[in-house]
Amino acid sequence: MLRRALALGEPGGDGLLEVEVLEGPLAGRRVAAVCYPRLGAPPRRGEEVLANTLGLEMGLGTGGLAVLVPSGGAGEVPENRDHFVKLPYTPLQHPASPPRGLAEDLRGVPVAVLPLHSHLVPACCAAALLRPGCRVAFVWQEGGALPAGLSAAVRRLRGRGLLDAVVTSGNCFGGDVEAPNVYSALLAAAVRGDLVLAGIGPGIIGTGSSYGHGGMAAALALNAACSLGGDPVLAPRVSGADPRPRHRGLSHHTRAALEAALAPCRVALPEGALDRGELEGLPERHRYIPVAFGAAGLEERFGLTFESMGRGYEKDPAFFDAAAAAVALALGEDGR
Repeated sequence: MLRRALALGEPGGDGLLEVEVLEGPLAGRRVAAVCYPRLGAPPRRGEEVLANTLGLEMGLGTGGLAVLVPSGGAGEVPENRDHFVKLPYTPLQHPASPPRGLAEDLRGVPVAVLPLHSHLVPACCAAALLRPGCRVAFVWQEGGALPAGLSAAVRRLRGRGLLDAVVTSGNCFGGDVEAPNVYSALLAAAVRGDLVLAGIGPGIIGTGSSYGHGGMAAALALNAACSLGGDPVLAPRVSGADPRPRHRGLSHHTRAALEAALAPCRVALPEGALDRGELEGLPERHRYIPVAFGAAGLEERFGLTFESMGRGYEKDPAFFDAAAAAVALALGEDGR
């Protein structure tokens, strides 16, 4: 919902600031907010703004921020030259320069596909441990948040030198490189990283139906990578602690993505996370490969914290081990 709010400060480099909500069920509350300079001029201290507080009012898992509506004035719009459009035919459409420098294909390029944004931190830590100096490029797909500026994980990884480039695909925006689709995004990432990770932004679309969720972005990435000559690895979404039956063990999101992934690909199975019965009914065209390497000890080594849905590594190790296992398999460091 759009609510009037008062800017209590000016946004920092990450676009974050504090506002006071002036109307609606959150009236009188001070909340964190985010604005995106690329979409319009940032507010000044004391300026009245419009804030979309829908996530906060609904209590969404990633809804802890209000999102400011641009109030007018030019933002940090890239030069209007040889561009395509992000968010086309909406009031927030803006030009994006096409990626310069693309690989011809993905042959020989390690590619790991991640089901959730919370897999990105353990994946990058695993890459740094297994292959010191490894350049990591992340393809940010649709299926969760569209603006790259929203990700605290990306900021932390950059601060540790563990993530080299973000390529925002489709209508996602704000990365180092903008790409119109996942195919060109993967090819752009391949020349900017020794390892390509693909996944969605924070939050995930969900409707309760078999295919109506952001997890289907994994199938799109797997199909695209295979068609470009790659041999991608999927990190399955697994959990031993999620209270929802559909996500306990092997998530239905992963099952649906594997059904929609038409070309054979590899699936990294973290050791001890799944029993044989949980693999029954999965498409036989894929290769399900046990991997002993996991995420244990990576937090302490790199000074980062793993978290998803309020759960850390100790509460749900299999969830994070899957990301580390996929990176190990993609890099050929799984001991096989």
